[in-house]
Amino acid sequence: MAEGGGSAAAAPPTPFPAWPRWFVPIALATLVLDQWTKWWLFSLPDTRGLPSWISRAENTGVAWSIGHQVPALVALVTLILIPVLCWVWWRYFRPIGPWENLAFGAILGGAVGNGIDRLLAQLGHLRGVRDFIYVDLGVWPADPWPTFNIADAGISCGFLVLVVLSFRKPQPAASSARLVSDS
Repeated sequence: MAEGGGSAAAAPPTPFPAWPRWFVPIALATLVLDQWTKWWLFSLPDTRGLPSWISRAENTGVAWSIGHQVPALVALVTLILIPVLCWVWWRYFRPIGPWENLAFGAILGGAVGNGIDRLLAQLGHLRGVRDFIYVDLGVWPADPWPTFNIADAGISCGFLVLVVLSFRKPQPAASSARLVSDS
C-alpha cells in the first residue's frame, strides 16, 4: 500500500492542455486595453468632461515613482523581467490550471504594456509610463495612492490571484507518504 501511495505521489502532475484558452485572451486583452486607453487618453487635448478619477501622468519609475532618477535602469530591469516571468510561467504555472494561467496572462500582458511605454520613453517618444487612473482613498498608507494604468491593474490583480491560490492549494501528499513508508 505504501508503494502505491509513493508511486502516485511521485507521478508528475498532469499537464493543463487548455492553457491557451485561459492565458492568451487575458494577456492580449490586458495589453490591448492598456495601450488603447493610454493612446486615447493621452491624445485628448485636455481631460475636462472626463470623470475626476482620470488624471494623466507620466512616470519614469515604478509605483510611487521609485527609481524615477534612473529610468534607463528601470527600463532595463523591465526588459529582463519579462522573459524571466515568461519562463517562470511556462515552467511552473502553465501546466497547473486555468486560474494560474489567467493570473499570469494579466501579469505578462501588463508587464509588456508598461515595457512598451518604457522602451518608447528610452527612444524619446514618451517621457515615461503613461498613467491615468487616480484614486484618492484619503487614508494612510494609501494616501497618496500612485496614479496607475490598466497594465498596473493587470499586474496587481494577477499577483493577488496567485497569492490567494497559494493559500488554497493543498499540501502535496508526497511528504506524508514518505513518512508512512519510512515507519
